[in-house]
Amino acid sequence: MELVIDKSDLQNVLKKAISATEKKSALPILSNFLLEAKEDKLIVQGTDLEVHVSVSVFAKVEEEGVACVNAKKLTDISRLLPSNEVYIKLEGNTLKIKSGRTKYNLPVSPAEDFPNLYPFPEENAFVISGENLQKAISKTLYATSKEESRFALQGVLFKSLDGTIDVVATDGHRLALYTIDRTGTGDINIIVPQKALNELKKLLTGLEDVEVAATDQYVFFRTKEWILMSRLLEGAFPDYTQVIPKEFSREIEVEKKEFLDAVKRVSAVIEGDTKPLKLTLKPGTLELKSASPEYGEAIDELTIDYNDEEFSIGFNAKYIIEAVEVIDTDKVIIKFTSPNAQTLFLPSEETDRYKAIVMPMEIT
Repeated sequence: MELVIDKSDLQNVLKKAISATEKKSALPILSNFLLEAKEDKLIVQGTDLEVHVSVSVFAKVEEEGVACVNAKKLTDISRLLPSNEVYIKLEGNTLKIKSGRTKYNLPVSPAEDFPNLYPFPEENAFVISGENLQKAISKTLYATSKEESRFALQGVLFKSLDGTIDVVATDGHRLALYTIDRTGTGDINIIVPQKALNELKKLLTGLEDVEVAATDQYVFFRTKEWILMSRLLEGAFPDYTQVIPKEFSREIEVEKKEFLDAVKRVSAVIEGDTKPLKLTLKPGTLELKSASPEYGEAIDELTIDYNDEEFSIGFNAKYIIEAVEVIDTDKVIIKFTSPNAQTLFLPSEETDRYKAIVMPMEIT
């Protein structure tokens, strides 16, 4: 193995693969990168057995080959190299790195011990846009469950429909849904772990097309530059279509920034408390109110277009903030059913495929 590579290209490829490696593992091989010099590329792989990332970058390859080397050491060294041109060569059990007048000799591990990246299941693939995948992750990941007992809800559901993919997360108290267009006929109904989606966020530029496919145990995301393979979460995901109401009793439209600022101001007195934030619809006005015996009371009002009878409902303020913050439009539509039933938050433009459901809290 022998190659010459640009320093910034080396830094970028290592940065994308490093977080998939395992820092403290019973299997020392998982703290390593697998480096492969092939044709005109350097391919870097990292894995913790749950998520496996393979990223490639252009390099001038003098001799093809593979080497397995400590991921943290190589990444740290790449940041310190003095010259833009980096020379890497495997000699016996040593990886030699030269940049300017600086030289490093790093020990290598047996490359055959590094876990395999499984073949991409071509027959079950479809294509989605990287930009839409980025949006789907950012608009749903916040709603995943943090409770270890709710194993399936710790991930995000990817479910194929006719020409689209529903990306869904819920923790039982709220739900986030984003719908992506797709091309191709492969079908999936899988739960992807949070870690895999966080790794995907680092790899995506938003400009690429991404091929997606799954087997019984793994999901694959692939572009020309990288592949991410992740083990799937097991368990039953609730039927999210039953959670989204078909009919609503009242609806308002609010300015996103104005509404979020008011929610944050009023919830300041109950921060860290389990008390609800109370929304009251009155003709022409949305009143926001919070009260705590220990910390006091806060009230704010927004002007809205509303002419129906008075209606009050309570929410966890954090759930409202997280549901609304990811909306891209200047205005937000809020649809209510009853004070005891789920409420729908939507972007004001129907072209946006995002929906958020928040369950109410009881107002005492």
